[in-house]
Amino acid sequence: MSHDHAPAALITAREHLEEVCAELAKCPRLAFDTESNGFYAYRERVCLVQISSPDEDFIVDPIAIPDLSALGPLFADPKIEKLFHAGEYDVLCLKRDYGFSFANLYDTMIAARVLGLKELGLAAAIERHFGIVISKKLQRADWGRRPLTHDMIRYAQGDTHYLMRIADAQKKVLAEKGRLEDAREAFRDLEDLEPTVKTFDPDGFWKLAGRQELPGSAAAALKEIWLYREQQAQSRDRAPFRVMPEDLMLRVAQAGPETREALAAVKGMTPYILERFGGGLLSCVERGRAAPPPARPARAEPRRMADDEWRVFEALRNWRKERSARDGVEPVVILSTDSLRQVAIFACRHDGDPLGPLSDLKKHRYGEDIRRVVAAARNGAKGA
Repeated sequence: MSHDHAPAALITAREHLEEVCAELAKCPRLAFDTESNGFYAYRERVCLVQISSPDEDFIVDPIAIPDLSALGPLFADPKIEKLFHAGEYDVLCLKRDYGFSFANLYDTMIAARVLGLKELGLAAAIERHFGIVISKKLQRADWGRRPLTHDMIRYAQGDTHYLMRIADAQKKVLAEKGRLEDAREAFRDLEDLEPTVKTFDPDGFWKLAGRQELPGSAAAALKEIWLYREQQAQSRDRAPFRVMPEDLMLRVAQAGPETREALAAVKGMTPYILERFGGGLLSCVERGRAAPPPARPARAEPRRMADDEWRVFEALRNWRKERSARDGVEPVVILSTDSLRQVAIFACRHDGDPLGPLSDLKKHRYGEDIRRVVAAARNGAKGA
């Protein structure tokens, strides 16, 4: 199959977007993707929205058009099927940045998982269905940079151009395997996802690897460096790890250098970091030396499962493993681990119905098995 499809239309004006959306509203299905700059910027944002209709491809530039509200009715319209590949991130970003709501989604990666395919990536799906090998060299591109190059636009276009034909092939197999409803249930979960606002944790330095070996003054220095890096990342609008890697922060705190020469000698120190942040790092170490050792925050312990709940949960996990092998799908397609936990907790409550937390589809498909496994585990039967 030829890779020579017409170039995507680039949309950089709100009036153009509104005209295009009025036409797209007549389509029964549309494919979408987004590109964000979280790998580069401190405040991640959606930098591109790719759209394919059954016969055209479009690339919307949200940096040129801050108001994307014209897209809202398309996402919310239950009559238009919206296709994504691994759409969780796209849906969360679009909800976070624009407050969009979604109805009638189809996700080609979720469908591939329900079909038990091992290779879930889009490039693998395009190669499998069309024999086209997509270059991955722009996977880590900075989509917030302008102007967009011809290669970037071409690459972005490929993310939606093939989705409808992939979905058509998948739907046929899902129907043959009787798995269409499982996929639809997972798509509905995708519509309901809610973004969480990422906030900086001033005590996050305790999570850095190797923290347990740090003496008091080094831990205090690490805290100062952690706060300093965040402030630098924010003011430069750069992802924190692009300002300074975490292992280097740890080594500086451990070494406790007092001079620029000693700082330069720390393993992993680069001329770039030394030049821009050397003075700041030495001040952090000095403040750490004078500060009392920081107190480790108390951790909220998650609710532990009672012994009987745990026994049921383990029995269900074994059943899920056997069932997923038999059905040729990943265990999560049968039931998520969180669902297994809920079932175990429900089952062990007084007069609890183990199927209480499950959807009608899951009750119908696995209810009998689950009741049997739960009863055997609760009666202390071996090998349940």
